[in-house]
Amino acid sequence: MAPFKNPENIRALVTVHDHNISPRFDHTLEVLIVEKSSDGRIVDRKNLLLSEPSAEEVCNIVQTESVRDVICGGLDEEFYQYLTWKKITVYDNIIGPVDSVLNAWQKNRLKQDKIFR
Repeated sequence: MAPFKNPENIRALVTVHDHNISPRFDHTLEVLIVEKSSDGRIVDRKNLLLSEPSAEEVCNIVQTESVRDVICGGLDEEFYQYLTWKKITVYDNIIGPVDSVLNAWQKNRLKQDKIFR
C-alpha cells in the first residue's frame, strides 16, 4: 500500500475467510487492509493472500503497512499482548460478514466481542 494519502488517515487489517471475519487470527490465509479518512470514508483497500497460516506473518504485515487497528476473530493472548504493546488497537472476538464489520469500523462503532449478521 502506498504511503498515507493524509497523515490523519487510519489503517485497519481485517482477517478474512470467505467474506467473513476469519475465526482464528493464526489460521487466516487472507487479510484485507483498509484505509479510512478522518470523515470515515474508505480511501484505499487491498487484499493480501498468505501462502500458509502464520500469526507472525500477519503481525509483520501490521507493522510494515502502518496498521493502527486489527479486526479479527479469536486471537491468542501472546499475539494480543504483542499487538497492544506495539500500540495497535485490537478488536477481537468479532464474528460476521466483513462488509458489516467495516461499516461499524468506519462509523467508529466497532467494539470487541461483537456478532454481526
